[in-house]
Amino acid sequence: MFELGGEVFSEDFPMVAFTAPAGADFAGIKTLLAQGQTEGWWHYEVGCGTDEWWNA
Repeated sequence: MFELGGEVFSEDFPMVAFTAPAGADFAGIKTLLAQGQTEGWWHYEVGCGTDEWWNA
């Protein structure tokens, strides 16, 4: 759906890092992340974001 790349830290510490390609649907990704956090599915933080990400 969003064509994200990603990696899992370890089985003992289930942290996932995603990479969103340039031109991705940043607004859609942010909406989904916020919805999942609100519903208690996950917590998320942005480690590195471009102006395009922050302005979406």
